[in-house]
Parts: sequence; C-alpha cells; structure tokens
Amino acid sequence: RHFGVLTVIGAGLIGGLNPCAFATIVFFVSYLAFTGRQGRDILLVGAAFALGIFITYLLVGLGVSALLGAVEALEGVQRWVYGLTAAMCAVLAVFSFLDFLKARRGEYEEMRLRLPLRLRRWVNRVIRESARVEAFAGVALVTGFVISLIELACTGQVYLPTIIYVRSVPELQASATFYLVLYNLCFILPLVVVFTLAFFGTTSRQLGQFVNRYTAAIKLGTAVVFVGLAVWLVYALL
Repeated sequence: RHFGVLTVIGAGLIGGLNPCAFATIVFFVSYLAFTGRQGRDILLVGAAFALGIFITYLLVGLGVSALLGAVEALEGVQRWVYGLTAAMCAVLAVFSFLDFLKARRGEYEEMRLRLPLRLRRWVNRVIRESARVEAFAGVALVTGFVISLIELACTGQVYLPTIIYVRSVPELQASATFYLVLYNLCFILPLVVVFTLAFFGTTSRQLGQFVNRYTAAIKLGTAVVFVGLAVWLVYALL
C-alpha cells in the first residue's frame, strides 16, 4: 500500500521500455530518417504519435477498469479475478526471467514474451503507409492509436495486472483515473525521450544498440514487477 505510487510508476516505465514497444519506436525513427524528415518534423510527429498512444491506452484502461468494477460487484467474482490475475502474473514472471537469461546470451529472437512476427510486420506496414501522407504529423496521432491496439497483445501483459492492482488497493482505487493517467504518462516517457534524442541527432542504429544492451535488465525488471503484483494479489485475495 505504501509503495502504491512507485509501483504504478515502475510498471508504466517497464511497460514503455518493453522491447516489443521500443522496437516499434526505433523502426519509426529509422523510417522518419529514411523519408528525410528531421528536426522540427520529428518533434511534431513524435508528439502526435505519443499523444495518440496516451489517449488510446488511457481509454482502454478506463474501459477495463469500469468493466472490472461491474464484474467485481457480482458476489465471489472478485476472488476469481484476483486469483486468475495472480496466476497469470506468476507465469509471466517465469517467462520474463527466462527471457532475461536468453537476452543475456544474445538470443533475442528466442524470447517468449514478444510481439508475434505477423503483428510486428503489421505495425511496420502501418508506419510505412502513414509516412507517405503529406500531413504526417496529424496522421501520426491516428497511427499511434492503431499501433497501440495492435501492441496490446504485448504491452497489455503489464497494463492489465496494473489496472487490477490499482483496483485492489482501496487507497488507490479511490483515485483510479489519476493512477491510470500516471501509468500512461510514464508509459510514453521513453517514447518522448527517444524522439527528443532523435531530434538532437541520435540515429536508429544507436537506439537499436541501446535496446540490445539493456533488454536483459528490462526483462529482469519486468519479472520483478510481475512477482510483486502476484504477491500483492495473493495477499489481497487472502
């Protein structure tokens, strides 16, 4: 309970640094460079893209939170929600730790918790097709919306348990909307940082090297978040 705010902030940052989400950002930056967009264009596109992602995830979070509120009102259902989510977090913690070991060995393509190849190609196609539009800054907002929905298959692994965590702590539940906003601000923070670095000349290759260098640490941090959420939910259940 005392670390509620820090838990939400940590989960948001871990979600934003998730390799499957970060890989999309790196591809976005590389394609912007390929199409000759730079300087002010990168900041405008980055801001619009980040806003699209923020709005989408916030709306999804509010919708899921409202749905959980309705479901939890049914007698006995809340215990099932907590129990199943705790079990899911425990399984994801194990997979995240195994991914950590694989990342340390450089076996990035062998990791389990990653966006399927078909969805990754879909994300890249959306970015390429959007980049052809002249008013790309405006289209980037819609692109952020579309990509957010596609990547929920990966980023939702952290987001859903965090929403349930917020609802399970009375002190947090009273201000659930605030904590969802806080989570999503932390989620898009790495995105904002990347586009700012790109504005100052950081290349997609350098960003890719950063991803490879810290993937293991991010996976270990993700495992810790899942363990923490699982332990708390079991405690709340008991």
